[in-house]
Amino acid sequence: THNALAAADEGLSGHPIPAEYGDTAPFLKLGAIYGLPSLLMFCLMLAGMCSASTCKLVALIGASYAFGSNIWLLRYGPRMFKVCSKESSWLGKEAFSTIQAACFPEYFALQTSGCLLALGGHLAVTDEPGLGAYAAAGALFFALINLAALGPKTTLLMVKLYEASDASQSSSDPLLDSAEARKAVKKKFGMVHGISMLMDLFNLVCVLVFLYAVSRE
Repeated sequence: THNALAAADEGLSGHPIPAEYGDTAPFLKLGAIYGLPSLLMFCLMLAGMCSASTCKLVALIGASYAFGSNIWLLRYGPRMFKVCSKESSWLGKEAFSTIQAACFPEYFALQTSGCLLALGGHLAVTDEPGLGAYAAAGALFFALINLAALGPKTTLLMVKLYEASDASQSSSDPLLDSAEARKAVKKKFGMVHGISMLMDLFNLVCVLVFLYAVSRE
């Protein structure tokens, strides 16, 4: 049909994202599951209950995870998107977005926890805050923005976007049938997702600066 061909040209499969992946509760749940133990470790290190070598190790592991996972996303995310768009007959952009929706809560929760551990471990062995501490604090700040705000918002808009694309074939809702409505959702999704990726890039830069600062100590 004409609609199916148009969807294929856009890299869409025509299938909506399952509603369960539009739930934003996992962001809070996984944030607590990973964040609370990390916060406890943060406090223990600052209280002097861990050796200096342990604090340094924890800081490096936390920063290394944040750095590595960020690099992986920025390198392979676009490749996954390209493949899913190309194979629109059975994958499509919806498949890529479903994978993102399933993974992002844990991704941002672990990224935030890694940055928190990097900051705590570094502060525990530093006489006074310097470049490393400020960089780690910046990385934590950007990770928290994605975990608490931009990640959940992106997920909601992503599901709504593909509901709108699917609705053109089957929905009787005039709002979803409207090309203008879908265009508005797409524009808002692009803006929020773009800001989220920018926060991710800022996080990457901060973590890299932190690792550089630590390597010079």
